Amino acid sequence: MEHSWGGNLAVFSRQSVSVNNGLMTLQLLPAPDNTIVDGERKRFYGAEVRSVQTIRYGRVTARAKFAKGSAVVSSLVTIYTPWPADNWNELDIEMLGKDPNQIQYNAMIYDGPRVQNPTQSVTPTQFPALKSLGFDSSADFHTYTIQWTPASAEFYVDGELQHVWTQKIDLMNLPQNILLTIWASDSAAWAGPVTNETANAKVVYDWVEVYEYRP
Repeated sequence: MEHSWGGNLAVFSRQSVSVNNGLMTLQLLPAPDNTIVDGERKRFYGAEVRSVQTIRYGRVTARAKFAKGSAVVSSLVTIYTPWPADNWNELDIEMLGKDPNQIQYNAMIYDGPRVQNPTQSVTPTQFPALKSLGFDSSADFHTYTIQWTPASAEFYVDGELQHVWTQKIDLMNLPQNILLTIWASDSAAWAGPVTNETANAKVVYDWVEVYEYRP
């Protein structure tokens, strides 16, 4: 109930998750004014659905209708999850709901000195890439894929290769959980300002496929 982070205007809650007719919906909901996490007021309930098992290299595909709304972020993510994080590996397909015709791919790694038993998480280096989709990702279902091998991370939409990341790929080698999320960003420059359309924005997932990588 109280999982969030600085810069996230939402706190994750079961209230934001529903499953009907084989579809899972994650929705941003208004939170009470007294919703405080780590000293920060959270304006919304959001959701993070996380796999129990991890993968270390593989292919993850989700069929989804992403969320539309300024400040809204909905996503397919793989991430190394110990907290506080002693290292960082993360691969993202993130829909910034201010413009559902674009999508952001990102790879995040930690390339600093080794940390043992951290009291606060390390800070990752990011490699974001914003791409045009040519369609409104909130209007209908499409498939989104992260394919991760020791040589590269590749990102696909409807089976078409959209982006390849190889910088410092040798550091992308940790077991990662799979996350499906919706949240609200406080960075207006990145995700847009909070508006009336932010609350009640929703992402719908039809299915997720996961394949292990075998050399």
